[in-house]
Formats: sequence, C-alpha cells, structure tokens
Amino acid sequence: MTDLSARSANPAVAKAITAVPNLVKLGYRLLRDPRVPTKHKAFLGAALAYIVAPVDLIPDFIPFIGQADDLLILAFALNSIFDAAGEVIVQEHWDGTGDVLEIVAGVVAWGASLVPWPARRAMKRFLRGF
Repeated sequence: MTDLSARSANPAVAKAITAVPNLVKLGYRLLRDPRVPTKHKAFLGAALAYIVAPVDLIPDFIPFIGQADDLLILAFALNSIFDAAGEVIVQEHWDGTGDVLEIVAGVVAWGASLVPWPARRAMKRFLRGF
C-alpha cells in the first residue's frame, strides 16, 4: 500500500494533515485580531518562542518527554487564546470545516489538561497579572 492510499484509507489521518496549515493560519489571524486580548497574544507568542528556543525545561534529546513539554505548553497557549477569543471569533478565522475545528479544539483542550497543575497555575497567574 502506498503512502497516498494509506492516507486516503483513513479519513482521520487526512483530516489531521489538512488541519495543520489551517491551525497555523488560525493562530496567525487570532494574533492579528484586535478583539483578542493582548495578554493572550503575548502568551501564545511566548509559547512559540519557548518552542524554538534552544533552552528547554526538559531537554529535547530526552525521548518523548523532551518534545512533549513543548507540545503541552503550545496546547495550553492555544487553548487559552481560543477561550479568550471566543467561539465566534475562532470560527470566523478558521478556514477548515466545522467538524475539524471541533476535533482540533478538543485535542488542544485535552493537551492543555495534561499540563501539570503547578505549571498550569503559574501560567494562569501570568495571564492574570499581565
């Protein structure tokens, strides 16, 4: 079975692949939207900077856990900006279908829930104090 036929055989894989560019566009559009609070934009920017920074709390060379901290922080920041923007604004900026947005939002919320409580509390304090 070729790579193309494997993807077409699984619609969930195809949806996941098509969601990535739309998620990037959504994040960019939310960062530019004046209706989204600045502190949530700054938090998403800080999360993106953390991901590309060479220094991590958990080094990336540690299998799985090294990359997981980056993904969880990004999920928490995306979940935060989705909540701050509200469903109407998020849907306005989403290019994909509604069912895919629902899946993406669910995965982002799930990832955010995996952030350990002390880190979640610290990030929420940051957002309140900004």
